[in-house]
Amino acid sequence: MRTDWVAEMFSALRDCGENISIVFGHKDGSSAQSNPHWYELPHDQYDGMSGLATLLRKQGFHVEKLPELRGDRFTFFRGLRGFFRVLPAVKVRRQPWQQPFNWTRKVSFLPVKQRVAWRLFTEEQTRKIASAAKAAGVTVNTYLLFYLDKVVSARLTPPSAARRWMIPVNLRGAITRHSELSPHMSFLGVDIDREMSLNELQALINRLKERAYHWGMWILMQLGRLLGAEGMRKDIRNREKLGHGVTGMFSNLGAWYVPDSGHWIFCPAVTRVYPVGAGCLTMNGRMALTMQLHDALGQDLETAYVLLDAWTRACLQEPARNESRAQLRIHV
Repeated sequence: MRTDWVAEMFSALRDCGENISIVFGHKDGSSAQSNPHWYELPHDQYDGMSGLATLLRKQGFHVEKLPELRGDRFTFFRGLRGFFRVLPAVKVRRQPWQQPFNWTRKVSFLPVKQRVAWRLFTEEQTRKIASAAKAAGVTVNTYLLFYLDKVVSARLTPPSAARRWMIPVNLRGAITRHSELSPHMSFLGVDIDREMSLNELQALINRLKERAYHWGMWILMQLGRLLGAEGMRKDIRNREKLGHGVTGMFSNLGAWYVPDSGHWIFCPAVTRVYPVGAGCLTMNGRMALTMQLHDALGQDLETAYVLLDAWTRACLQEPARNESRAQLRIHV
């Protein structure tokens, strides 16, 4: 059987001690305050979209076709253009943090309810966010990323530190893989090195797409075959020793409509390389946001909720609470 080198990348992270579980939560709608039923699926077998579809299908809901990338196809020239765009991202990058980053701290593998902060919006709040993004002339994805970055840069990174966010791009419909369920995603690497306006961030993301950054990253992910399975693991460990990392991962699975399926929540995996994980999923008209922090950051679930609360208030354009950084409890 041929090796799936995209899946192997996640398998290598697991072998290096990381928790590669994609997290999903399901609420049946009986109570807004009730805890979700949590599920964890391995990232070397699924991506966010295929994982959600799998869980829905197992519960008897009809999901015929997964969302696809529209108006974009891989070509040799687009791939080559994107690859040269991505190459600078291969070099070691060190993300500054306000508190010491513990590269040797082992992952705790806590239950989901002890590590993932979540917030389920009402339909009215969901519409409010969509309307605010439209009024600003940006996508909902850009709107959410903008305020996520503001919150994280204010509370976790030094004020002058640059941030890099990895944004998954769904490639279904533009590529053909051996299985519908296998990972079909690439990434945009969004570098924010100063105060940006919403429109400037949208322009940056548009340029990355136009310059085929996601196709360059797709090629780069295939080049794991040049390292081999053991070489991939060795490279991960070597980069950890050099302190290679980005700020985090923001993944939005988009809007789904599956009648009578209740409410669903999603959170991407986190690793030492991308230790802040933020997720978004809109199911049947209600958006859910999540936040997860890697153990190496030395933070706890309370900190994740402080960040998530600040993020949601910013997105809803509600007044900020009188919070100080002293409220973020450090556990190194």
